[in-house]
Amino acid sequence: MKKPSLRSIALLFALCGLTASIASAGTVTLRGLTSAPTPAGVTNVNEPFPTAGDAYCSATNGCGTIPSGGQTDFQWTAGDYVISSVFTLPTSSVEDLTANWSFQDYLGGGNTETWYVYVNGVAVAQAILPDDNYNGDIGTVTGSVNFTNIAAVAGGYQVELILQNTVPFGGGSAAWLDGGITGLSYSTTTPEPTSMVLLGTGLAGLVLRKRRKK
Repeated sequence: MKKPSLRSIALLFALCGLTASIASAGTVTLRGLTSAPTPAGVTNVNEPFPTAGDAYCSATNGCGTIPSGGQTDFQWTAGDYVISSVFTLPTSSVEDLTANWSFQDYLGGGNTETWYVYVNGVAVAQAILPDDNYNGDIGTVTGSVNFTNIAAVAGGYQVELILQNTVPFGGGSAAWLDGGITGLSYSTTTPEPTSMVLLGTGLAGLVLRKRRKK
C-alpha cells in the first residue's frame, strides 16, 4: 500500500481546517440581556424582520428602507439601527423572541459589532457579529430569549436592532439582509381550577368583611 506523501497529508489537514471554519463561521447565537423563566403554554407568531420595506439609518451612509432581495447600507457607528413595522398580535404582552436573521459581514482586524434587540423600546437580547477577515460572508443570527412580559404599545409591537459600538476606521462593517424572520411568543395558559377557587374564596371573604363593618 502506497503511503500518502507529506504534501497530501498537509493538504488533507488544510481541507479539514477549512471545512471546520466554514461549519462554525457565520452563525451567531442570540443572547438574552435579562433572565426570565421559560414561559409555559405559549403561542408563537412569526413576523418578517429584517425584511424589505423596513427602515434603517446609518450615521455614515444615511437612512433608507431595505429593498426587496437587498440589504441595509453597511453600518459601523454606534446608534445605527434597523426597525420593523408594527406587528399587531392578539395579546396584551409578549415574553419570548426568536431570531432567524441574515447579515453580510465585512468586519476585520479583530473588530466585532454588538447589536441590541429591542421590543417596544425595551432591550431584551444581544447579537455579536464576528470578525470575518473582511471576507463579506453571509452569516445568520439564531436563537430564542425569554423576558418579563412586555406590554403592547398602541395595540402593537415593534422590534429594533441598534448598534452599540463604533468600529474604528478600517475595521470593516456589516449589513442586515432582507428575508429575516422574528418570532414573538405570548402565554395562552389559563388559571388552574384550584387557583380560581382560591381567588373566589378570597373575594367572598372581602365581601363578608365589608358587610360586617356596615
